[in-house]
Amino acid sequence: MTMTYRVGPAGTRVPMGEPATSVPLLARRPEGPRYLSARRPQRALLLACDVISLLAAFAVGSFVRARLVPGEGADSLAVNLGNELPYMPLFLSAMAGYGLYHRNQRRVRSSSFLDMGALMHALSFGGILALATSAGAHHFHLGPKLGWVEVFFMSAPALAFTPALRGTLSLVLRRHGVLHSRVVVVGSGAVANATVQRLRRCPDLEVVGFVDDEPFLVAGDMPCPRLGEIRDLPRLCAASGADRVLVAFSSSAPSQVMDVLRELPPDVHVSVVPRLFELVTWQSQVEELHGLTVMDIAPPRLGLFSRATKRTLDVVVSGGLLLVLSPVLLAVAVAIKLTSPGPVLFRQPRTGRGGVPFEILKFRSMEVGADRMKIDLREHNEVDGPLFKLRDDPRVTKVGRFLRSTSLDEVPQLINVLRGQMSLVGPRPFVPDEASGIDGWAARRFDVRPGMTGLWQVSGRNDLPFAELRHLDYAYVASWSLWWDLKILWHTPGTVLRRHGAY
Repeated sequence: MTMTYRVGPAGTRVPMGEPATSVPLLARRPEGPRYLSARRPQRALLLACDVISLLAAFAVGSFVRARLVPGEGADSLAVNLGNELPYMPLFLSAMAGYGLYHRNQRRVRSSSFLDMGALMHALSFGGILALATSAGAHHFHLGPKLGWVEVFFMSAPALAFTPALRGTLSLVLRRHGVLHSRVVVVGSGAVANATVQRLRRCPDLEVVGFVDDEPFLVAGDMPCPRLGEIRDLPRLCAASGADRVLVAFSSSAPSQVMDVLRELPPDVHVSVVPRLFELVTWQSQVEELHGLTVMDIAPPRLGLFSRATKRTLDVVVSGGLLLVLSPVLLAVAVAIKLTSPGPVLFRQPRTGRGGVPFEILKFRSMEVGADRMKIDLREHNEVDGPLFKLRDDPRVTKVGRFLRSTSLDEVPQLINVLRGQMSLVGPRPFVPDEASGIDGWAARRFDVRPGMTGLWQVSGRNDLPFAELRHLDYAYVASWSLWWDLKILWHTPGTVLRRHGAY
């Protein structure tokens, strides 16, 4: 017979149906692959990936240079590689100096995209080191001198190969549980609850439980068990194999919480949810004021240059995607026409930038007359606020269900992007009656064009509560940058393939 347990006070293990016992949580240390999976990927794996990436980059660069640069023969590939490979340690040293082998260990979730800026700097600095070193070696007749052209063709392909191979490694490690991380949350109020809900949307994160001396919420209100008091945190992390602590708001004195956090071993990383986190965004800047850390609030506006840059990205990408995806668009149109009566495209008024309505284009995924049926289905609505969504909507056709789960129904919105009515990335486009329920600070979302994807898409899609959706839209407008748009676009395909919140 299998015995099941619950976690009792102070980290004890309590058989279901029995009072609390004194069996310590330390006896429940995870075993086998799950405990081992809490360890971050070995630096040797990242180093091996970078060596392979640089080898491929040098080879491709030498091959292209041998055919494009005058004076380079097609048979000089081996010679070029022989001259360039001795400088690979300089590039690897520069990457290590920029923290590319331990940055992910400090993040709640690892991401190769977030290292792109540091990678570009590291490759540029590695190229400068290679130029200087080759000049010195040539002076002492120890080897040929590299020029800017050689260094460019050595470095440029690495900008594509390195993040691609690192991303593939992360995907493989996640699938095998190696990037699995166990998290303990400090705090038990509404913020801690919201933090746990966000963590649980990440498949590679496991919330072990929370610790607090006097919980704000009763045990049934928190989606994870209470492990014990804050003073027990070091022992509880060791017992559960937790490798990260995320500090939300606790009822305990800050000085007590800080003392306990200082006792944690170095391999347990600590992250903090800031006060006024609704206003603090990733664009907020941190500065030091005589030993005091100060963080500013990014202004919620886009300048003229930012708008022009964003529009240029929209036109180039949407036009290119329409050309590349034209066979897919044709196949979907035929499938819709053959399986259900009615038009191929669905047109609906949506609220755009400045509150101006526009007609959104989507592949039709519902029966004709679905809007009239919406009134009868209102009482079955599964989302809060002014939104309306059903997981098993009876109005959706068989082909439409597939289109929605894969987000193929939204591809015609590229035409809206090309017209200037939408953007590739932006707030979620609402129908007018849903948009009318958004006012106050949340109305900042109407300062920009709505997007085909956005923070709402990569953070949970239809599973998000309305309050969080409003916060994400405000955070996006307040913190826009081209880099953030690229990051959201980078993560969108993975979100679509996982089909989380797609209905």
